[in-house]
Amino acid sequence: MQQAAKTPFLSRRGAAALLTASALFVVLVVACAGPASAKIRCKGIFQVNKTGLVSTQICRDRQIARVARSYGWRVSDAEVRNNPLKKVEICQAMGGDTRLQGACGAYGRQNLW
Repeated sequence: MQQAAKTPFLSRRGAAALLTASALFVVLVVACAGPASAKIRCKGIFQVNKTGLVSTQICRDRQIARVARSYGWRVSDAEVRNNPLKKVEICQAMGGDTRLQGACGAYGRQNLW
């Protein structure tokens, strides 16, 4: 019985290509992971970003939850964001608060009559 000639599993060119591809993959994963971990910063009903302040729904919902908690309500930001009826309930109960003018919109107390 003759022994089969041993050939390398990968040639030098193939190993270099594999190393380059895996390095590129690591760079892409690291680059994509950065912005996803950034938190949204709010100033009232406005989101703070590079260009200035922008009114967003997330910040309006956070403001509604923050004002409700200041009155003693046990409500989380996620509960206000995910449950539209909770937002309506809070806005109708506390719609006279000036901190909720931009956040409540049509649900405020002034729009009921």
